[in-house]
Amino acid sequence: MYTIGIDIGSMSTNGVLLNEKKEILSSIIIPTGASSKKAADKTYQQILAEHKLSEKDINYIIATGYGRIKVPFANEVVTEITCHAKGANYYFPKARTIIDIGGQDSKVIKIDANGNVLDFVMNDKCAAGTGRFIEVMARTLEIELEDMGGLSLSGKESGIAISSLCTVFAESEVVSLIGADQKTADISRALHISIAKRIGAQVKRMGLEEEVVMTGGVAKNIGVVTELERALGCKIRISDEPQINGALGAALIALEKAQVNNSISVSGPVHTTNELSSVEFSPEENKLPKIGYFCSYTPVELIRAAGFHPVRIKGSDKESCAANEVLCGNICPYIKAVVDQKINGNLEDFKGMVFVNSCDGMRRLYDAWIRMDEGKKTFNYILDIPKNTDDAAVYYYANLLKNFKEKLESYFKLKINQDDINQSISLYNATRERVRLFLQKYWNGYIGQSGYEIFALLKKGVNLLPEKFNTYLGHLMKQKGDVYDTREIPRLFVWGSIMENEQVMKVIEDAGAKIVAEDLCNGSRYFDAQISISNDPILSIAKRYIKRAPCSRMVNILDRINNVLSIMQEKSIHGAIYHTLKFCDHNLLDYPLIKKTFQEKNIPLLHLTCDYTASSEGQIKTRVEAFLEQLTSTANKG
Repeated sequence: MYTIGIDIGSMSTNGVLLNEKKEILSSIIIPTGASSKKAADKTYQQILAEHKLSEKDINYIIATGYGRIKVPFANEVVTEITCHAKGANYYFPKARTIIDIGGQDSKVIKIDANGNVLDFVMNDKCAAGTGRFIEVMARTLEIELEDMGGLSLSGKESGIAISSLCTVFAESEVVSLIGADQKTADISRALHISIAKRIGAQVKRMGLEEEVVMTGGVAKNIGVVTELERALGCKIRISDEPQINGALGAALIALEKAQVNNSISVSGPVHTTNELSSVEFSPEENKLPKIGYFCSYTPVELIRAAGFHPVRIKGSDKESCAANEVLCGNICPYIKAVVDQKINGNLEDFKGMVFVNSCDGMRRLYDAWIRMDEGKKTFNYILDIPKNTDDAAVYYYANLLKNFKEKLESYFKLKINQDDINQSISLYNATRERVRLFLQKYWNGYIGQSGYEIFALLKKGVNLLPEKFNTYLGHLMKQKGDVYDTREIPRLFVWGSIMENEQVMKVIEDAGAKIVAEDLCNGSRYFDAQISISNDPILSIAKRYIKRAPCSRMVNILDRINNVLSIMQEKSIHGAIYHTLKFCDHNLLDYPLIKKTFQEKNIPLLHLTCDYTASSEGQIKTRVEAFLEQLTSTANKG
């Protein structure tokens, strides 16, 4: 029996041939070059030729690495995270922490005694601290890459520090140090210390557990290894050829598959072909004038009672630098995206904008908006919102809503009657009830559509006239309400920051999972909780918004976590994905407590930090696939 693992990295492509005794018969390392597919083909053919084997002699092939999808002859693709765990366990059965530094990324992986992944962290899109970083610095120093590690050992800690995390900026620092006549060895050591600090921070964030193994091409750099050992205070184990570790792990997993005669490939896209179609609906299809808003704590019932259609503003889905004219760079990407829309003139047909002081970013958005509208006769209004959810908070918010109502009446010269408000409440209540029934059928396994399609539909429904969306859902339930989903795949819960880019959901499900439920402010949470019809409708509205399931900006994080855990238990969900936008302070502040709680309860949790657009899709895909492999291995152990 023969199996092959092929690891296609950004700098090298590595191949390993195993027999049924887990003996390494062949290992190959070649440059990846410009074509991942050609490199994989070349590696495969070299292995076959070396041992005079034919393609029929190979029982199973697994591809891994960033170019794994470019291997057409592979039976299956597996993430490098899972493969490096298996490879390290092969050489070092006592390994518990793996540091893998490759050509373009770095990973810290925590594993059990069988080489199964328990948790992992990856660097972001920056290449600092990776093989590419070291290659650039060696070129700048005009030394051979292979000599850089040894040279750094003779360097002194002479007060030189490389402070930049960015490869480009770090290169500029090195050029400046060369210009200042600093010794090459001292600069090399400073660079290796900088790398060790960066990787050491990843290890400490994961939690150091010995013994520690280092894999990947950078493990051959004695300078990085030495500085990492100093930073971590422990010995790092390295195999004779750490660069083939990912390919070895892939070959070992292939052997397991071959031995149980399981040649089923990783699941493809799980969304059905009968995609829910809400594209026919748009806010422009009604004749009501529009008022825009940005936060789910905006009282849409009052806006509708005033005769306007409330529309949640969606940011530009393309990268743009326009917002940098009025905002700082390290602010919520959603806020930057909506400012792009404003600057590009895409919101001119709105009669006004309503802001909520839900976070510092939203407050800055209001300030910037006022500045951009300076001199214009425009309705811009900001609502405060309490962080507590007690009765005092309800009455406080009700008074704010009364002021908002009066401002609408004064500015637009209209009168909002109690009956108008209750009628608006009834419209939204009816839609919320319809959504509840619709989601109940979906949660019970009916409405045979993917979580991505359901979320895209709800996200669209946020901006439809409630009565129109209500009718549409009624028709949809009649058409698809008896379609049952029989797939046995990992069931996930998604929550966290606003998710305007629903493609994140699609990436998750294309990796082989089903998103059973989510808790996102522009998804199902927008439709939760009814409003009582009463003689004081504004107080009823305030009660709904303050007492409903809270978002992360409210103080009761423990209630929020417990609510999520209850949903997951009730719906038999296997794991959760916590999604945050970059610089989303509220959600990022909550994460350490969320992680600690989930770890204590042994519930798998993946943290995805994303941009607003789909630019980070590759990183998301790798993380999600590794998480699902982790879920599968845990289920198999059980």
